[in-house]
Amino acid sequence: MFVLLALGGLGAGCYPTPNHMPVILKGPRPLGSPSTPGGLKFEEGTEIQLQLEVKDQDNDEVFFRWSQVPAEPAGAFSSTTVATPTWTVPSPPEDPNTPIYLYVEVEDGNDGILIGQSPAIFVIPK
Repeated sequence: MFVLLALGGLGAGCYPTPNHMPVILKGPRPLGSPSTPGGLKFEEGTEIQLQLEVKDQDNDEVFFRWSQVPAEPAGAFSSTTVATPTWTVPSPPEDPNTPIYLYVEVEDGNDGILIGQSPAIFVIPK
């Protein structure tokens, strides 16, 4: 009888609580940019403040990784590991109709990963 009680006691507390994925509440997008169909247009060399608001229901520490697609011509992030970096618009792509997308990978450190995508960004030459 003692063995059964001991095993039952161990089993009750051994199940970890499930992890909840982080949730993107706003962004990723240039701060103050309108929601317009067809994408956003910015002049090359413009420094843009990026907007991202994330919630993690478990209050886990959240980590960020920003990237740009296509990678060339490369814009410049002030940091790729903070929630709201700035991004400097690169020179226009060879095809001016090629959009640039900014991606942010949001990870909560407990295998909860979410990827957010900005609206299409088109570069206006100076």
